[in-house]
Amino acid sequence: MHRSPAPDGALRAVSLDDLSGSLSDPVLAALLQSSRDCIKVLDTDGRIRYMNPAGLVARQLNAEMDVVGRRWWDLWPEDSHPVVQEATAKGAIGETTDFRGFCPTARGRPKWWDVRVSPIRDGDGEVTGVLVVSKDVTDAVTNRKMYDTIALEMRHRLKNAFAVASAIAKISARQTPEHQRFAEELVARFSSLAVAQGKLVEASSDFPLRSLVADLVDAAGVSEETIDVCGMPDCLVDEAQMRVIAVVIGELTTNSLKYGALRNGGEIHCEGRIEDGWLHLSWIEPLENVPDVASEASSSTSTGLTVIQRIVSSAGGQVSRVMNQDGLRVDFSLVHQLGDEGAD
Repeated sequence: MHRSPAPDGALRAVSLDDLSGSLSDPVLAALLQSSRDCIKVLDTDGRIRYMNPAGLVARQLNAEMDVVGRRWWDLWPEDSHPVVQEATAKGAIGETTDFRGFCPTARGRPKWWDVRVSPIRDGDGEVTGVLVVSKDVTDAVTNRKMYDTIALEMRHRLKNAFAVASAIAKISARQTPEHQRFAEELVARFSSLAVAQGKLVEASSDFPLRSLVADLVDAAGVSEETIDVCGMPDCLVDEAQMRVIAVVIGELTTNSLKYGALRNGGEIHCEGRIEDGWLHLSWIEPLENVPDVASEASSSTSTGLTVIQRIVSSAGGQVSRVMNQDGLRVDFSLVHQLGDEGAD
């Protein structure tokens, strides 16, 4: 084994005998030698005492003498030092820490690492060192970044496509007035989807539900005060859920503006909850000031309801419509898998 003097002249490399003795199991020493991950043993001050062969290869180091005696964080870019030092300090007092970080090899090759820092204890439970296991996740991170870049470009293009399609529909309707109503409905649907696409372009992960609905309502030219979204859960929705919600809310808003409460100065109430892995949402529209003929049209019994049913069903959800003396109620449910949220 290659050894190097420590900066203070006192530190030495850890031998396999030392490892097996300190870890109380020679099998663990063999694991350190054979693992494909970069494994390091540090003292409680963060100085490297051992790095396994795979680690030396992964970091493009010639021998253990290149690292033994050095502070672990000195192998990292300077802006990563606080994170690495904090993880080391926690390991030295008995805590385990995980983090992901960027750290090039000794020869400058870009690398991303998933790192776990754990305490090493002796037979009495005292912390005698720190174990660091670093897994090379460069391919996963690079592929994800490439996917995100391509997805962002496709979203931009799709958003532009909605705008072009809307313009074509409007121009075509001018030439064939009998298709004017169909063109208006088509443009309204494109508008809802364009709002959703705009959010996809602007955000990097998930989307606030209330903000999404407010933007959809605004795109339809309806004030936020007219459609109350406070009863909705203050949660995030993913990309698939967002597209479904955009279509449903867009259809219901358009129908209400044409035939229902919104046309007659009424208000809409939206509410919902998260329960047993499902996001349940409701559109509640009073129709007391709406003529009977318009009420039935506002209930989305034809094309609008068909669109809603199809898009919700395609996402594995459920939808129901109830029409009574109190007005229209449309309930739809979507699978909700985001973890740390609850409903208000």
